[in-house]
Amino acid sequence: YQTTIIIICEKERCIMMSKVWKILTGLFVLISCMAVLGGCGDSSDKKSNEAATPKTYAEADINILISEAKENAAAAGKNYKDKDVKIVGGIVNNIDSDLKYFTLDGTDKNFSMFHVSCQIDKQNKELQDAVLNIKKGQPVIVYGHIKDVGDIMGYTLKLDKIEVNN
Repeated sequence: YQTTIIIICEKERCIMMSKVWKILTGLFVLISCMAVLGGCGDSSDKKSNEAATPKTYAEADINILISEAKENAAAAGKNYKDKDVKIVGGIVNNIDSDLKYFTLDGTDKNFSMFHVSCQIDKQNKELQDAVLNIKKGQPVIVYGHIKDVGDIMGYTLKLDKIEVNN
């Protein structure tokens, strides 16, 4: 009797352990899937919220920007670098033939070497089309993010938008 009972108990124990193992494995897979799907949903929600929130641009006159960079590029960098700005008073100078950038000058001839280099996103066809419609010497208003401030050439701006200022 005892031998038979032990074998039956061990079989029941194996069957029980097998069921527990299957349940635990199933729970692990379920939790993993929920974590992956939940993580994907969060990131897309964040992106859509960021896209829905419009940027706020601080208005800046190009002559003041250039003057500040000429007087003290380090201070100008601290004030403007990594900021979103709307630059008014700029005159189109050079337009790159590959549509990588164009430059804006101010009206103050004391700072003729300083300018704002407006970098054009090659993926943004709407922005490229807008740049194709401007001309050298034309007054414009630009919107973008100042990436760099230098003591020799001036500012580097990642261009978001351009408006012709008539």
